[in-house]
Amino acid sequence: MKAKRIFLSSFLVLAFCLTGCSVKIVNTTPDIAPASPTGNYTLSAHAQVNKKTVAPSSLEAFVVIDGEQRAMTATTTAPNLFEYDYQAPVGKELTRFYYVLNFDTQKEDETPTSVQIISDLYQVKLPSQITLTIDKTRAAVGTRVSINGQGFTNQDIVFVDRTPAETVFTSPTQLQFVVPELKPDFGYSIEVRSTTRAQTAGYLRIDPASPLSVLPNQLSLKPGQRQALAFALDYPAPDGGLYINITTDIPGSIIMPEVLIPEDARSVSAVIEGGKVGSGHLFINVSGLPELVIPLTIR
Repeated sequence: MKAKRIFLSSFLVLAFCLTGCSVKIVNTTPDIAPASPTGNYTLSAHAQVNKKTVAPSSLEAFVVIDGEQRAMTATTTAPNLFEYDYQAPVGKELTRFYYVLNFDTQKEDETPTSVQIISDLYQVKLPSQITLTIDKTRAAVGTRVSINGQGFTNQDIVFVDRTPAETVFTSPTQLQFVVPELKPDFGYSIEVRSTTRAQTAGYLRIDPASPLSVLPNQLSLKPGQRQALAFALDYPAPDGGLYINITTDIPGSIIMPEVLIPEDARSVSAVIEGGKVGSGHLFINVSGLPELVIPLTIR
């Protein structure tokens, strides 16, 4: 859209002086915009009509940003309220704007008069756009990946390309999702979607699913409580057995024995015991296989 400059003709200036006071433009845009993950902000203004000589259906509102006139839309939530969805340029921290309002006024048995009024100059401070990051660049099918950011809710859903993934709301600053069964050895975009958000968090290369699985895939224990973990292989363990290295980022919170799948066996179980209260993860590693991460809470 080409920029349109607004100039008042002498006729419109006269019309403004004689009849413009019958309508006022009230800025309803906050001085400081709330954080927006998408960089989209709503500019709004209310046309206050004080005389019956003004035809409400003739009201047309525009907002002028950086010299460019942009049409506003009348809302259905309130009469004579106009809005414009502004996509702020990346890195822009402050936007200055003003409103233009066109309308017709007509007294009985007189010809309608076109009027244009222009508001004062306003400004809105734009917060920095929220940055989302994923904690790894590749992960195997069935494993968990964390997304860090701000403003998460339990309504958020993570999409891997166009596939919705099992999503876990951890906190307002973190989501987790389970890597779905998509074609491995390819990179996929990771996007967080909700009613107010549609934002890319990064890209993830999906590795084939690990032949080693663990159940349950998340743990919540009380201090002193015990829970059995079952480890299963898709094939028999090699000569000498398969050693499973288990570590954690909350070492004082669990008691865990060493785990070895016996030679030629496909599974083994082990018992984990809750220690001190804490929240973290179990990291399960076997030489040559993708790492498995199990969320762990001792409450």
